[in-house]
Amino acid sequence: MTQRPSPVHVREPWPHSPRASRLRGDSHCPYLASRLVICAVVATSFGSLAVTPSTWAVYLVDVLLRSYVIFVGTVMAHEGTHGHLGRSRTANEWWGRLALLPCSVPYTNFRKTHHLHHLHTNLPDEDPDLFLKSRFWPEIPLRAVALPHYWFLWLWRRGRIDRRHVGELLLNYVGIVSVYLCIAWLIGLPRLLSGMAPCFVLVSILLWYPFAIKTHEGFSTGPEALRSHDYYGHFMFWFSFGLSMHRVHHANPWIPWTELRHFVQEDPRPSRWRLLPRRDIQVV
Repeated sequence: MTQRPSPVHVREPWPHSPRASRLRGDSHCPYLASRLVICAVVATSFGSLAVTPSTWAVYLVDVLLRSYVIFVGTVMAHEGTHGHLGRSRTANEWWGRLALLPCSVPYTNFRKTHHLHHLHTNLPDEDPDLFLKSRFWPEIPLRAVALPHYWFLWLWRRGRIDRRHVGELLLNYVGIVSVYLCIAWLIGLPRLLSGMAPCFVLVSILLWYPFAIKTHEGFSTGPEALRSHDYYGHFMFWFSFGLSMHRVHHANPWIPWTELRHFVQEDPRPSRWRLLPRRDIQVV
């Protein structure tokens, strides 16, 4: 069995630390891959709305595929919060906004709360994503859908909203609304609502349940290695575009998703079970 490299637990300044620069290289290739994915996400998410499903079965496939594509866009926006979409903060912000456009979530709140999530993972009243921690199963989809909107309230209550943030947020919403109005004018409001509304719910569940709730299950506040969990196998890695490597990512946020594949561990179970998602949970 090939020995995978062990992640080095080093935190370095975002996004241009020497180690991160060496890892990404001096070319635009790492950025290019993620940017092409973002362009494909936006084109597919909105372009597929031009085709009206003829049957309920086709409609179901249409919604499921679009939901997955939008999910990939959220993963790429996550890359932007760590400086993996461009050489400057401006480049990362613009590509991040574009990646989140199909799910109609403003990048402004996500960028700020995600940095806080990394700094205070699982700490009560300090980790904004701890809102996902539920006591009962029925709460999970409700909290998953509400989280991107809860971020603003969380930041506001803690005095983390300044005039610049509000201005950027308003411009972000103006851009989102303008795009959706144009699409509604082109394809009709009924098709836009039927094609996108179910996706917003499905994307929220797909993103936050397996790749936030389950990757932090237990919500440990102990050593960093216990606070997050990885998924075994390359299937989950490629399905989630690297989001499955959650523990490695939290320890090394300067590593772009394209390089996280080197840290994937194979499931020790027999091969016939390896397509079933399973987490690598550290207990000590």
